[in-house]
Amino acid sequence: MVKKKKVKKFFLWIIIFFVLSVFLYHVTGIIVHSKKEVVVPNIINKPISEALDIVSKAKLSLRKIDEVYNPNYPAGTVVTQQPQPGMVVREGRVINVILSRGGEKVFVPNIIGEERRKAEVLLRQYSLFVGTVTERYSLKFAKNKIVQQQPQEGEVVDKNTPVNIVVSLGSPPEDVILMPDFKNKNVNEVYQWAQKYGFEVKVREEIVDGYTEGEVIDQNPQPDETVNNNIIEVVVAKSKSGVNEGQIVYNFEYELPFFGDTPKNVKVVQVSSEGENVLYNKPTLPKQKIQLYVPPKKNSRIRIFVDGVLIDEK
Repeated sequence: MVKKKKVKKFFLWIIIFFVLSVFLYHVTGIIVHSKKEVVVPNIINKPISEALDIVSKAKLSLRKIDEVYNPNYPAGTVVTQQPQPGMVVREGRVINVILSRGGEKVFVPNIIGEERRKAEVLLRQYSLFVGTVTERYSLKFAKNKIVQQQPQEGEVVDKNTPVNIVVSLGSPPEDVILMPDFKNKNVNEVYQWAQKYGFEVKVREEIVDGYTEGEVIDQNPQPDETVNNNIIEVVVAKSKSGVNEGQIVYNFEYELPFFGDTPKNVKVVQVSSEGENVLYNKPTLPKQKIQLYVPPKKNSRIRIFVDGVLIDEK
């Protein structure tokens, strides 16, 4: 008797469960079908914040399911969506999206000083390639070596990014004047070089740790750049005491004799066991005082030429 009651109770629960399931099914169907139909908007290539705003206005929701590298889509934009744009769905439907991580990133290698062919091979190893190629003369780099690169070493870029290079043509001809590298050298070397070509030197002093008094911190033009005007600008280290011991000291002075009222081409040459060094070479008015820094050299003599004629030696 007890067993029959248990069986009846079990079947009763089954019937109740079935009735409830049918009821919930119909209720759910009524709720779902009571929602309006909407057209899925196109959010491809949209930033995630903009995509979220678009689907929210359509009374839909958004869910990110993955991220992929894709150089054709900026990082953070939608690459694919499901359901597809244009499909008709009920309000509240979830739109699954895959976002772009942008192009796959690589570090730019250093190719400065490398032969052009070797530099091209090295760039390919990093999934990069040579972009714009410019050629120019160089005091520092031999012919066909890389003088400059852009992007520079260590920058993070997308794969297949072009690297623009400047290739050396070798030493310049006499009519092309390139700026030497004076950084970390004493400012007197700048004056000495500028005197040779008749350039004016403008000095700006800065108190900077790690540099000695009178040491060149920066320069304009930069090393290996063509000098297109008569002014050379340098930034020079200054002591905290305010006394600039590195300031140019003129140790040679010469007054040009009277040769009429027109400028004469004056050249001052230092002759030593190391050879000849032109210290001054430009048109000069008669009676004008020439002040120069002459570097100390063994068995050194100074020769003064006017219009190519030796007129004095000291």
